Amino acid sequence: MRRLAIALAISGMMWAAPTAAADLDHGRQLAERWCAECHAVGNEPTKFRRAQPFLAIAAKESVTEDMLTKFLLLPHATMANRPLSRGDAADLAAYIMALRK
Repeated sequence: MRRLAIALAISGMMWAAPTAAADLDHGRQLAERWCAECHAVGNEPTKFRRAQPFLAIAAKESVTEDMLTKFLLLPHATMANRPLSRGDAADLAAYIMALRK
């Protein structure tokens, strides 16, 4: 078994260690600072924004927290280019998904 673990680690196929729990308050702060210009970031949808409210994004059944985290780490032509760390992206994604009803 040990040889298998070593072989998997060397080949890069070892599962990543679980990440720390996301900080929803930090995610909310990031959303208010960087996303609120275009998105409604709270529990109430706002009609006069350029992008979907976070509430609408969270409501989509096909959207997952992991998917959002990965999405936030990629550059996007229609979004401001914010240099998010993996932790920041995970916190922001967790905040958005916490809005799901």
